[in-house]
Amino acid sequence: MKPNYYAIIPAEVRYNNKLTANSKLLYGELTALSNKTGISWAQNKYFAELYSVDARTVSRWIQQLQAEGFIEVKMEYDKQTKQVTKRLIKITTVG
Repeated sequence: MKPNYYAIIPAEVRYNNKLTANSKLLYGELTALSNKTGISWAQNKYFAELYSVDARTVSRWIQQLQAEGFIEVKMEYDKQTKQVTKRLIKITTVG
C-alpha cells in the first residue's frame, strides 16, 4: 500500500534546473515523511521500492538535493564498528 499523505515542493525546488524531476518528487516525499519531527530516516530501499527504481538512483537524487542545499544528511555510526547505523535527512528549505 502506498502512503496516504501530502507533500510540499516549494517553487525554488520545482523550478531548479539542476534537479531532475524525480529529485523534486523525492523532495516532496521527504517533506511528508519529516512533517512531524523535521527529520526523515527512511532508507534508500524504502524510496526505491516506492518508486520502482534502484537504490543507487535514489542515492543520486539525494545527492542532487544535498548539492543544491535543499537537504542536510547526517550519518550516525556504531562507535565500535564505524558502520552507519542510521541516516537522518533534514529539510533545509521549505517555501
